[in-house]
Amino acid sequence: MKLAKLTAALSIILLLSGCGGNPVIPVSDLTPNKSIHPARIVEQGDSLYTIAWEFGLDYREVALWNRLRPPYHVTPGQKIRLGPAKVSEQSSGNLSQTIVKALEISELRARPLAEKVQKDPGKSTKQHSSNANADQKQVWSWPSAGRVVSGFSPTEGNNGIDILGIEGSPIVAAAPGRIVYAGSGLRGYGLLLILKHDEHFLSAYAHNSLLLVDEGDSVGAEQVIAHMGSTGAETVRLHFEIRLDGKPVDPLMYLPARQ
Repeated sequence: MKLAKLTAALSIILLLSGCGGNPVIPVSDLTPNKSIHPARIVEQGDSLYTIAWEFGLDYREVALWNRLRPPYHVTPGQKIRLGPAKVSEQSSGNLSQTIVKALEISELRARPLAEKVQKDPGKSTKQHSSNANADQKQVWSWPSAGRVVSGFSPTEGNNGIDILGIEGSPIVAAAPGRIVYAGSGLRGYGLLLILKHDEHFLSAYAHNSLLLVDEGDSVGAEQVIAHMGSTGAETVRLHFEIRLDGKPVDPLMYLPARQ
């Protein structure tokens, strides 16, 4: 009898304490709120270009948010913002456009003169801000002669195309530009090259077995830049991507039709 009364009393106490105290919170609610503009800590092998690539951002905007100037050096342990500071949308937009334009001018001045001049001196080298003009100016070539086995499908996690080939077969630059990344620091890409073509376009060449160029090298269209391999992949292949202002686009919309 005493045990029954004691059990009842304890039940009442627990019930009252539950009503007066904080409610039990599910484990999922204990996780901290994700920041609207998260940050990324630079690790060994990272560059501004690979960080921007990882999050699908325009490298110029990432540079702006972190007050980085060409050639955009980052160091391990450095905190890189992945979004703008907290200011009003209108002022932020105006400020972003102004500073991004300043970064473009600063970077253009930092390049060697040879990189500013195109092979055809009759063509204007002036870059336009609109994506339509950028599309029209850039001419692309196939980076490999192999067969496309996987198409562009961001919803399925493929931001480019996969081209089959033979170990050691040549990989060429799809358009002229400058190597801005050469290494294996971007997870899932294996031995990777990122090539900057102009202020709008970047391209990536992944899973190589051997790189034939280094960061900072200028390359011509269809110049051999790597050998095909299977680093970071299950089979020998080239994973090829094109990014326009930081966003993945379907390479087949830009590459010429094959005969």
